[in-house]
Amino acid sequence: MIRYKDIGFRSVERSDLDIIRREHNEEPVLLMLRDPGIVTETMQNKWFESISSNRNNTVFTIFYKSPDKVIGVWKLQGLDEINRNTEIGLDIFSGYRNKGFGQKSFQMIFRYLFDSLNIHTIHAKIGEYNIISLGAAQKAGFRISGKMRETLFRNGRYWDNIILDITVDDYRKLSKQTGG
Repeated sequence: MIRYKDIGFRSVERSDLDIIRREHNEEPVLLMLRDPGIVTETMQNKWFESISSNRNNTVFTIFYKSPDKVIGVWKLQGLDEINRNTEIGLDIFSGYRNKGFGQKSFQMIFRYLFDSLNIHTIHAKIGEYNIISLGAAQKAGFRISGKMRETLFRNGRYWDNIILDITVDDYRKLSKQTGG
């Protein structure tokens, strides 16, 4: 379990699956994800088994104050320990958005990946239609580094997948500026 200020993260447990599935299946959330498919209990159990046995592609719960107060999840995808890079995804659950938890979560994740796992570059992909997430990621220190043209289909049209990244040097500079 990792803590940062009044939040932390831990591995997903079976007892977390219902809240994660409920949040995932909410229409506003579904439409922002790369895969907007509704998840069944059976599908989620298979997903849980796969993340539980894979260190390089896994999901963690984000909690507020106490490990049993889950407020979101973050995904670690394609952890490449040789080239020291990985992709992340972050979702703060609906009742906790717009309260600063996203920015704190990014800082906690950056600190863990850069300072503990010795990652050099973190990247993320966000649909261009997801203006709020794009803004939050950039505010946290990510820079837009490219795009995958017309790779997401939503609301009857194709959208670009925006690629963002932050390096350990970017993180260190940002930490000095903000005193974090």
